[in-house]
Amino acid sequence: MRSRLLLTACATLGFFAMNRAHEIVSPLVSGPMAAQQLSDSNAAYVGTQVVSSWFNGSGLSVGVLLIALIAIWYGPVVKLLKSY
Repeated sequence: MRSRLLLTACATLGFFAMNRAHEIVSPLVSGPMAAQQLSDSNAAYVGTQVVSSWFNGSGLSVGVLLIALIAIWYGPVVKLLKSY
């Protein structure tokens, strides 16, 4: 049980670290992509939208956290539900 709690704490800290890294990198990547959007090309627009959604709360880091938590707690939750 202690190991699962420790792994949960590590996953949560990793989540916050990933969000912080996104905050730092976002302006560096989004600036040039926004400038490319002004070109006469649909590909530039699509690329800008993909990068913008990646760095502006697309939920990727939340998804990674949820997958990690499910992997950590799946066994105990299944055992608990089977006991009822």
